Amino acid sequence: MSSSELLSIGLLLLVVALSMTDGWTRRRSRSAPGARDRSPSLYELAYLAGGVRRVVVTALAVLARAKAVRLSGDGHVEAGPAAVGEDDAIAAGVVAAVKSRGGRVSVAELPGELADSEAIAALSGRLIRQRLLLPPGHQPPRWSRRLLTVSIWLAVVAVVILAFAREPLGAVIAAVGVVIGEVARRRAVEDESVPLTDAGHHVLTHAFTRHEEGGLRGMPDAAVALLGGSGALNHETRHGLQTVETAPLDEGSWVWKPKRFPGADPGGGSGLSDTSMSWGS
Repeated sequence: MSSSELLSIGLLLLVVALSMTDGWTRRRSRSAPGARDRSPSLYELAYLAGGVRRVVVTALAVLARAKAVRLSGDGHVEAGPAAVGEDDAIAAGVVAAVKSRGGRVSVAELPGELADSEAIAALSGRLIRQRLLLPPGHQPPRWSRRLLTVSIWLAVVAVVILAFAREPLGAVIAAVGVVIGEVARRRAVEDESVPLTDAGHHVLTHAFTRHEEGGLRGMPDAAVALLGGSGALNHETRHGLQTVETAPLDEGSWVWKPKRFPGADPGGGSGLSDTSMSWGS
């Protein structure tokens, strides 16, 4: 084996080691021991799954079922005839925002209207105190990401040099390192766009597993909280809510990618069940 091939193998191992190190430091910074037994409310679940936008979409689904708003397939909301319960501050805020805009507004405009409301601030504050949501400005350690980036560039340089030197095997090995490192880097950036602790991810995964197993069939609004507008049962409501998903994400919103635990009974003590979830505001 030539020295260039040994060098490429060394670079490949370096990239793999630093990819694993970066993943470990990222997971450690999101660790929240003892927080997996939380039982979030409907809107807390929605906030974990998508931030302000998902909370608004969930509230609209609740209001549409109660006939407090009317949703059209083109994504507009109108105030409906039914009253809103005083104990649901989120829903009341959505209705107030609709009425303040002349009684008709597009779904895409509402997250911006509600983002700075007291109800949303209280919601995010509770989730941070429960250690399901990372606090604003949270940043994982950057040293491991910088080292990973440097190792990727070293592998790129090695690919170029070895290609010109007509060392195909060495170039291929170094190229594999580039691919592995770049995949790890992009995955890390994607993970950081969803500001949840490991306990927050666990709670959502447990809830989604329950949904997939049919355990939440009697709770259609829970499906909206987890999946967005596509979880609404009513056809027109579903189309109206999904219009917001084509718009760029607002500040304070994100998209958690649904995933489930393997096996029929995920367990894990998240505390989420049909009876233990408190589906209120």
